[in-house]
Amino acid sequence: MVPGAGLPNIRAMLDLSAAATAIELAQWGLMAVGLGLIAFWYLAPQLQGLRRQPAPLPAWDAPLIDTLLACWVPVCAVLVGSLAAGTVARQLGLETADGWVSVLSVVGFQGAVIVATVGFALYRRSVGRPLPPLGRTPPASATDRLLLGAATFLVALPLVSAASLTATAALEFLGLPVVPQDLANLFVSTKSAPLLLGLTFMAIVVAPLGEELIFRAGVFRLARQFLPRWAALLLSAVAFASLHLSAVHFLPLVVLGIIFALAYEKTGSLLVPVVAHGLFNLNSILRLLAGLGVEP
Repeated sequence: MVPGAGLPNIRAMLDLSAAATAIELAQWGLMAVGLGLIAFWYLAPQLQGLRRQPAPLPAWDAPLIDTLLACWVPVCAVLVGSLAAGTVARQLGLETADGWVSVLSVVGFQGAVIVATVGFALYRRSVGRPLPPLGRTPPASATDRLLLGAATFLVALPLVSAASLTATAALEFLGLPVVPQDLANLFVSTKSAPLLLGLTFMAIVVAPLGEELIFRAGVFRLARQFLPRWAALLLSAVAFASLHLSAVHFLPLVVLGIIFALAYEKTGSLLVPVVAHGLFNLNSILRLLAGLGVEP
């Protein structure tokens, strides 16, 4: 058998248009579960103590020089990673519209942030000057934190969908075009199975980890130390939404960013929003492959 000969069939296997109705019904079911979780959280008497429990996210108490270094390292990583990704793309003769350029861009941006941030934190620990932890060790096990991430995704789904409908209606009322993200078009149009797998891996693993490190463990964590809580939530969410450069998705992504920040603050574990983020992106990919569009 020729290596890779079966790869072109993956695209056909992942064409979910025939199951569009079932996926749409499943979406409504997941949103109903999410609304149920929201109601249970706010109305159940047995959760009153948990709702009032102080957030397990510790204060950022590092000296100013350490704070500046912690900000400088990921910024440099983004610049170097982006330049390296552009150089590789040019060496390979890739056009700007080529899907592999998008994969390289994610690797150069989020991938570089992940490597640099983790490497810097490990270095500081090895020399006896560790940075403040991302959060207190939560009482929940790793399995429980994965379940909390799934619950965060379910809670976010109906709220983000409502924000997406609102944003779309507002743009249409103003006579402005509703333009999907370029990455969404790639998932729909590509015929390359390796590219589709690469885009999927970037969307559900690399991007969630990189963006949660930047916007929740970075922007929100630092802003929370120096600004009112509501301002820190809004600032990190607006920065997160602005990164995606999409008018129609700006409001839904702001809502999503606030929910992820609240989940991080309440659980004290970055794994929770990372899992929720990955599931949200996976849900969007399934919608695209089924021909249902994406929210957002």
